[in-house]
Amino acid sequence: MAELEVRVVSARREGLLIELGRVINEYGHVLVRQRLVPDVQGACLTLVLRGPDERQLALEAALGSHPRVISFECMRTPGGAMPSSTAAPVAELAPLIQPELSLAVGADAARVERMLPNLAKDYPRIFPWLINLEYAVAAEARDASLHLAGRRTGAWVYKRDFAFGARLALNDAIKRIALPALRVLVSVEQHGDQLHVRGCPLCQPGSLSGGRFFCGFIEGVLAESVDAVTLSVRESSCHSQGAPTCVFDITH
Repeated sequence: MAELEVRVVSARREGLLIELGRVINEYGHVLVRQRLVPDVQGACLTLVLRGPDERQLALEAALGSHPRVISFECMRTPGGAMPSSTAAPVAELAPLIQPELSLAVGADAARVERMLPNLAKDYPRIFPWLINLEYAVAAEARDASLHLAGRRTGAWVYKRDFAFGARLALNDAIKRIALPALRVLVSVEQHGDQLHVRGCPLCQPGSLSGGRFFCGFIEGVLAESVDAVTLSVRESSCHSQGAPTCVFDITH
């Protein structure tokens, strides 16, 4: 796992860490520490990140081309890995959900943790709890909190129902694990390395997308089953924005 220091300049500071955090998460990296200071052009954000070497160049390209980024610099931190004591702490999970490393940046981890026993108790009737979570957390923490709840729940479902032991190719893992796991919650079809969800309760037309929960859920349920170093899920179309289905692209 490599560490790198990223410095970006943006015209506005509001929501910058949350938006870049989504990109960092998608490329399998975690935030070690961050510093946000004023800049003549707006705001300067310095991030120390940790993640797989093979995804570093792709992450740099994604951050450098982000519409919020005016200028971009990247370098490895001196001396390689930083002491583990500098890493941001990861909250412990409630007992009913097995621990799983959170990649979500900016989530209201404490509130998600308090909700997890209710998700486990009422599963699969979990959408009222998730809708409540959307309103309970701060607006800037909404997407990250849904993603964190999804990852925790997906990891728990995998350990409960699908822990076969052997790792699978991505397409097989989607077919044998992600697809049946999601069918308990929603109407879903597999199209190659995509999952199409119809009538998502969290993505009603004209509302905010709740797709980040499903991105996290799919990542959580597949993380230990796929024969790959990293895995990421992104929503490429959403019912809340008028699309007939919510489409989730799965890559590794």
